[in-house]
Amino acid sequence: MNSRFSNTSLGQQLAVLTAGLCLLVSLALVALSAISSRHMQLQLQEEYGTALAIQVAQRVSIAMESGDLLSISASLQRFIETSAAQAISFTDVEGKALGQVGETFGQSLQQYTAPVLIESDIAGQIMITINSSDTRAAQLRFVLSLIGLAVLLSLTAYGACRRIGQRYGNQLSTMARKITLEQEGDRPTTFNELAQLHQQIEALPMDLLRTRSDPRPQDENYHPTAVLYLHLSSLVNYVDTLDDQALQRYTARLHQIVYAAAGFYAGELQVARQFGLAVYFSGDNKAGSAAFRAASCAWLVQAVSKEIGQQMSLSLSINMAISQSELGAGNGNDIYPGLYTQHTLDELQEVCASKPPNVLLSPVACQDMDISARLEHRATDVNGYAVIEGFEGPYQDLLERQLRLILTRLMDPARV
Repeated sequence: MNSRFSNTSLGQQLAVLTAGLCLLVSLALVALSAISSRHMQLQLQEEYGTALAIQVAQRVSIAMESGDLLSISASLQRFIETSAAQAISFTDVEGKALGQVGETFGQSLQQYTAPVLIESDIAGQIMITINSSDTRAAQLRFVLSLIGLAVLLSLTAYGACRRIGQRYGNQLSTMARKITLEQEGDRPTTFNELAQLHQQIEALPMDLLRTRSDPRPQDENYHPTAVLYLHLSSLVNYVDTLDDQALQRYTARLHQIVYAAAGFYAGELQVARQFGLAVYFSGDNKAGSAAFRAASCAWLVQAVSKEIGQQMSLSLSINMAISQSELGAGNGNDIYPGLYTQHTLDELQEVCASKPPNVLLSPVACQDMDISARLEHRATDVNGYAVIEGFEGPYQDLLERQLRLILTRLMDPARV
């Protein structure tokens, strides 16, 4: 039922809700009016019955004082004929009936009493019976007329709100048709104008219409960064000789080696040149400084390539060099650091073009405290770069364990 109601038009929904609310409020007012009028009628009837009983008692008292007992029945009969009393009875102090006029029948009977006084003595009691069925019928007619008025008012509110709702619904339908992307033969799944507009808005390619927010500088791109550059020398020779599938498998193996080694030292891998990869190391890490982590990653890449290359029909020749930059790699939200780092990548590419057999360290990287304390290196003639010769004992042991982990993961029966 709720689903059917929600699929109806906006004008129908507004009309039903308004009419229902109007009817609910009107019925509440009718109930309040009925209770109030009933209370007032009971109070007036109580006052009327009591006053009539007193008046009859006074008339009977006068007749008894004068000794005219025969006129009592005539007086009671006149009260029956001229008042709303249905029956009147007169009893003495012992409860013996001295006179009675009228009959008590029907429902909704109310009785009222008053003492008959002779001077200051009570000579008897008058009891008047009044049938209030006519009063209740009048009250019922009054309540029914109020209910009819409430229904009429609700129908009026229904008609007015439906007309207003249809006008707004037509405006919403017009807006929905203006932004529709559907074919002319398509039909809406609902008659509700708001739901139709919602469907049309959901169908819009909002990602294409929404502009990007302004890029802002990011703090992580403005820290000193160590850059490990890897020149894929063997890939240069295989680009024109291998078919697409073999070349893709070979490139995937290179990616696995570099990615696995960089993962131990929180390195960020990116393609820097056509045959060159760059792994960026920045920030604090328990494995050491950024330059030392780059050197460790380079050692792992070299060792893994040597081991896996023995199991392959193709060679894995990679030349590597390490330097430091004042800024990071940058990204799509902040291009300045990436532009600033290009001269470092150009320098590393030039150094690797000489195809050094071992990993080279730039003069800036050699000044790093962890580099000086944890590994051995010697100077070369290549632009003042130094070559890595070995690591201190505990760090060398750690690299050996990491090497075994990578080989266990990457070595499989597959051959490139």
